[in-house]
Amino acid sequence: MSSIKTVRLLKEDLLKELASPGGDGRTEKILDIVQRLDRVDNMDLAILSDTLIGASVSKLKNHEDGDVASAAKKLVKKWKSIAKQAQGNDVSAATAAPAAKPAASAGGLGHGASTPGQLKRMASAGSSDLSGDAEWQGLPQLRINICKKLHTIFLLSRDDLSKELNGSAVEQLCLARAGEVEAAIDVWSRGVKQSYTDKVRDLVFNLKKNGAIRDQVILGEISPEQLPRMSAGELQTEEKAKERDETLRKLQDSRRLDWERANEKKINDMCGIKGDLLKASLFTCGRCKSIKTTSTQKQTRSADEPMTVFVLCMNCGNRWKC
Repeated sequence: MSSIKTVRLLKEDLLKELASPGGDGRTEKILDIVQRLDRVDNMDLAILSDTLIGASVSKLKNHEDGDVASAAKKLVKKWKSIAKQAQGNDVSAATAAPAAKPAASAGGLGHGASTPGQLKRMASAGSSDLSGDAEWQGLPQLRINICKKLHTIFLLSRDDLSKELNGSAVEQLCLARAGEVEAAIDVWSRGVKQSYTDKVRDLVFNLKKNGAIRDQVILGEISPEQLPRMSAGELQTEEKAKERDETLRKLQDSRRLDWERANEKKINDMCGIKGDLLKASLFTCGRCKSIKTTSTQKQTRSADEPMTVFVLCMNCGNRWKC
């Protein structure tokens, strides 16, 4: 099996383990996967850029298990060294190579024209504007504008992702994901312009606010086809989701018939009713001036008359009625 296939399979296993409930057995499996990744032969920049395994392993640097965190830090450092060495070799080769002058052909390419191959190389070097025009050539102007808007939003994650991944690879991914997400929205809307524009507006708003979802789309953890089908709740930031859940919980509590009894302690604390005040009543004993009294009501007069209240002082035993 080739190295790139091995890395992809190990990445899938790692993501499954991270998504499963924790435990000692789960930690051992994660550590085993990290160690197997460390033993992969012929690991190079191409494999790292294609699989984005660095981003997945980097999340383990803060793992609660010390062995997993240590192994992840060591592996990420090793891969960074591989990436820097590869970039250094590319710079040296570019410096040593003579500058090639474009030759005018019978086909009539102008001096400033770029072939498709040159445009691809520009994309890998980070020339996003030219590569974007080439990627989306032939689309209606509205769809091109949406692609550019999505590309701008995905680039918001460039600085953070470039800390763990190759910078030019991240830029190329942002460009590719913009086109893929736009195409997925177009397929989802089935040619209905209103549905298309509504979904674009919704995703643009949420992707701009939710950096975690944005990163997951760029890294391939959420597919472009899956994104248009996600609900508003799934697209919300973690803070908004917690706020919504808290509001929903309060609404459900307010509909409970026993809400007052269930929240009696909380209400007393908010009102400052503590200690002896919890045992106090509306009646004060005329003999000892205590507020520790208990009362009952009985109908001693005609039905249209108020009930008689019988009060007992818990402090001195005094009884009276009112």
